[in-house]
Amino acid sequence: MKKISLISLGCPKNLVDSENILALLGEKKYVLTDVSEADLVILNTCAFIKPAVEETKEYIKKLISEKKKLLVVGCFVQRYKEKLKKYSGISGFVGVGNPKKVISAVEDIFNNKRPVIISQNFTHKKNFPRFILTYPYAYIKISEGCNNFCSYCLIPFLRGNLRSRKEKDIIDEAISLQKIGIKELILISQDTTSYGRDLKDGSTFTSLLKKLTKLQFSWIRILYTYPSHIDHSLIEVIRKNKKICSYLDVPIQHAHPEILKKMGRPIMDYEKFFEELRKKIPDIHLRTTFIVGFPGEKEEHFNFLFNFIKKMKFDRVGFFKYFREKGTSAYNFPDQIPEEVKEERMRKLIELQKTISREKLKKMVGEKIDVLIDKKGEKFYLGRTEYDAPEIDGTVYVKGEKLKIGGIYKVKIIKSADYDLYGVF
Repeated sequence: MKKISLISLGCPKNLVDSENILALLGEKKYVLTDVSEADLVILNTCAFIKPAVEETKEYIKKLISEKKKLLVVGCFVQRYKEKLKKYSGISGFVGVGNPKKVISAVEDIFNNKRPVIISQNFTHKKNFPRFILTYPYAYIKISEGCNNFCSYCLIPFLRGNLRSRKEKDIIDEAISLQKIGIKELILISQDTTSYGRDLKDGSTFTSLLKKLTKLQFSWIRILYTYPSHIDHSLIEVIRKNKKICSYLDVPIQHAHPEILKKMGRPIMDYEKFFEELRKKIPDIHLRTTFIVGFPGEKEEHFNFLFNFIKKMKFDRVGFFKYFREKGTSAYNFPDQIPEEVKEERMRKLIELQKTISREKLKKMVGEKIDVLIDKKGEKFYLGRTEYDAPEIDGTVYVKGEKLKIGGIYKVKIIKSADYDLYGVF
């Protein structure tokens, strides 16, 4: 049988697509292997911002140099379309949308054809099988696309408008993940809080959450929420259901109204917004993200953002430099910020958040907290609290004996660092 390797780049949403592709390949009896032994390599790409594009190009260059049959799929293909046909050394291309198209392309390549499948048909089909790569947690994609059209973002052009999955399909997939022992279900989409707005059948993100909490997962985590879509009903569901992690990922991207307006983001009293969240859910841990160096960001705008972060003391923060992307309205905005200014502003914000995080984690020393064990290292078990999403937040390094991957243990915290904790069981 033919051997195939898959490399998945980018976000968890891309990873779910990769898991679909792997499962469909398995159904076709292809052997899944590493790159060195593969007859064909599938590269599932990201092209959201410049660093993702550069990473994709580096992988393509490396795999071509190794003279591998290469199928490039995903957002990079969707973004650059016809230009990619000029790439020599690539066996085929498939855009976003339907994992079954990737399987068709694989069969074409093994029949000495060079498939190029780039469609604007973003219709979301029924459930695809999954080959889970992340036990004891798994991501579940509840919708595709986005209707927010932020001025810096290509996602609606790459992934289409919002298309929510039917509640039944999501619940059925969640039940299948529950049956294989997944302990933490992580809800993802471009905007989870927009879920159901396009269905016209009464489905809402809140109603979906209520149904998911009836299943046997230990934790349910919510990522990628949109601030103006977080309403009282959602807050109440999080507050009342202990299975839902007291953790909310609310990317706001900036704090100054003038920059938010240019970004096409909600202009809100964010200080009041986050204070209300903390008041209504006292143990909530908040994650957000900020874009640094957006066109027109003057020193006064940056200082406003700096002081906002200093005052709000978020538990987790991601910072990104603004990247000028063709196809977005912000590409043509005046007053683009020099790279060295972006770098210096990023450095200041990262140092500020490091101090905030260090002080917050110090307060956890001596406490006993629930930790989900993700893997076993050489000296420690590696786990997370309910306040930490995998890959992007902190790790708890646990000393103990015969702990089980996927087990949740009361761990005594004995030491803290800038972003991580150390404990014993």
